Amino acid sequence: MSHLDREGLQAPEPIRISMGIRAAALIAVLIGAGAFFWALRSGHETTAWSAYLIGAFYALGLGVFGIMWMSILYLAKGVWSVSMRRIPEAMAGWLLPGCILVVLVAVGGHHLYHWTDAAAVAIDELLQHKEPFLNATTFNVLMTVSFIVWLAFAFLMLRNSRKQDVSGRASLSHANIRLSAMFVVLFAITFSIVSYYLLMSLEAHWFSTIYVVLTFTDLLQTGTAFVAVVVSVLIIRGRLLDFVNENHLHSLVKMMFATTGFWAYIYFCQFLLIWYTNIPEETAHFVARWENGWLPYLIALPILKFVVPFIVLIPREAKRKPLRVLPVAVLILFAQFWELFVLVSPATGHGGHMTHGHAPWIELAVTGGFIGLFVLVFVWSLGRNNAVPIKDPRIGECLHYHQ
Repeated sequence: MSHLDREGLQAPEPIRISMGIRAAALIAVLIGAGAFFWALRSGHETTAWSAYLIGAFYALGLGVFGIMWMSILYLAKGVWSVSMRRIPEAMAGWLLPGCILVVLVAVGGHHLYHWTDAAAVAIDELLQHKEPFLNATTFNVLMTVSFIVWLAFAFLMLRNSRKQDVSGRASLSHANIRLSAMFVVLFAITFSIVSYYLLMSLEAHWFSTIYVVLTFTDLLQTGTAFVAVVVSVLIIRGRLLDFVNENHLHSLVKMMFATTGFWAYIYFCQFLLIWYTNIPEETAHFVARWENGWLPYLIALPILKFVVPFIVLIPREAKRKPLRVLPVAVLILFAQFWELFVLVSPATGHGGHMTHGHAPWIELAVTGGFIGLFVLVFVWSLGRNNAVPIKDPRIGECLHYHQ
């Protein structure tokens, strides 16, 4: 008889998300699609495609975080996370549609990426120097290979997890640990490629060796915040009470708190190194965000993404009460949109056609549409499996975490 059987616990039913949340997500999708096509038809193609890029990258980050988070916790033996593992698994369900939607960025690439303009490359020595890497063929090949790697590991790891729900074999957990070890190495390479092409190459003349680390911290902070939102809502609604308690929530929010500090450290490092070296090839990034009305948006970013979450989450009790965790996690999710807006929109103009600071209504609506679509896929994935991996060999230790 298993440890769980002796305690009389039964596997909970699959989690069903309310129709209200599904309806809100669907409305967000319709509003986002409407805003995107309105911007296209109104002659604001650059705004439309920059909004599309922001939304597509935002949602893709949530999807790949699911596999990344599972891999980190498999390797770290984070037993506290076992009972909430279905949440990142459901997030990974977005990877296939998310990768397809990101590929469509290439349709509007000539509105976003200066290096796609053959005439501009012909008269620009630096773009010619980078052309072996910054060209459409290499872009398509490397992006496709990266997405295939993500999808393959997601398929294998999720398949093992679902098989374990039936057989309870511990060997399937060991198999996922081995897959996790391989994935984190390949992820470091492929995520660097995806981040460089989709975001950093918007400013093809810019040089930074820390940019990908910054986007990785974004991934960790935002993904953890999304898990915290879902877990908090489930606790508030009385779901999974036998499997997720305040100790589990505390560990989850400590991770969110840590990634908040990590983001601030990396962001400040990038700024400080660029500031005191004062090399034109590096300072152009921040100069573009100090001019043309962008400075208030830049100043607001660390306040939204670090100062407020950090101060609110310092007390121990703030990490253990879902009603206190939920608004902070939602703020972090909004702050990720704000950061992508600050990264993408000022970079879409070139020369005398620099983009000026503006209220991000179109960008917010389109990103909301992507998030709504992500939520619909997430809800569908979450409801297809048991709410808790009840036959994971570490589930007993997880349930007695800090007891």
